[in-house]
Amino acid sequence: MATNEETPNVEKLAPLYIVTGATDSMGSVITRKLAAQGKAVLLACRDEAKAQNYAARLRNETRNPDISVLQLDLSSFEQVQDFVQRLKALGRPVAALVNNAGTLPRHSKLSPNGYEHTVQVNFLSTVLLSLSVYPLIMDGGTIVLSTSVSRRFVSLPYEFPAVSHFTQIGAYAQSKLALTLFSIYMSTVMKTRRLRVNCVNPGVINTSVMALHRWLDRAADYIVNPLPDPESGVVSTMRALESNDTGFIFMGGDRQIKTSTMLKNRDVFIKLCNDTMRIIKKYL
Repeated sequence: MATNEETPNVEKLAPLYIVTGATDSMGSVITRKLAAQGKAVLLACRDEAKAQNYAARLRNETRNPDISVLQLDLSSFEQVQDFVQRLKALGRPVAALVNNAGTLPRHSKLSPNGYEHTVQVNFLSTVLLSLSVYPLIMDGGTIVLSTSVSRRFVSLPYEFPAVSHFTQIGAYAQSKLALTLFSIYMSTVMKTRRLRVNCVNPGVINTSVMALHRWLDRAADYIVNPLPDPESGVVSTMRALESNDTGFIFMGGDRQIKTSTMLKNRDVFIKLCNDTMRIIKKYL
């Protein structure tokens, strides 16, 4: 029989800071900064082997032993459910969920659930993950959602989250606009537990997502190279994690705006929230 000394006391364990897409570009910088602060960091990544290698590096470099890994694939609802069940099995409190993972695929393809892959990963599965982890987050905790400046140049079609006409940038921008709008709903629902829900817009950062291929390859030589690096891009994320505000979009420098300023059409907003909840309800 295990003694009290041998049995971990869950109440004494530091709350987890979960970061999705934690090994690439901005995600790796966010996890490194949190680890250096002594936070308990959980890397939620599709490539588990890569995440384990990075976690070992972080433990060595930061002298922080509380860095762990759970495999997460946002390409389907079932994969998100599996991640949440394994997270619950850890029995640890959660301080923050940083939804950093995103995708910008070159070609159109459907997810296993029948949605455009970009919309599934960047929006639907990210929402499902956030709402599923929500009950595990401590009062006063934080959910951070990564948005994009591209959201300002698109609108949501009536059939969204279905995508009838795929373009690489269009699908990406619509998924980020949808996520930004849905965060308004989330911040309203979750404020009863003093949970903060904020978006971060780091600006156009030189990351792996900027590899747009083909017609942007040549432009990238002129556009991407002068761009700020991920170290600059994570400033808004760290500010969002430390802020007591909710319902904001945190941008570069000290700028932040109310997320509700993005709400131009109330009917579109209501339809988006209703359709999204209808889709993911059975997976919650």
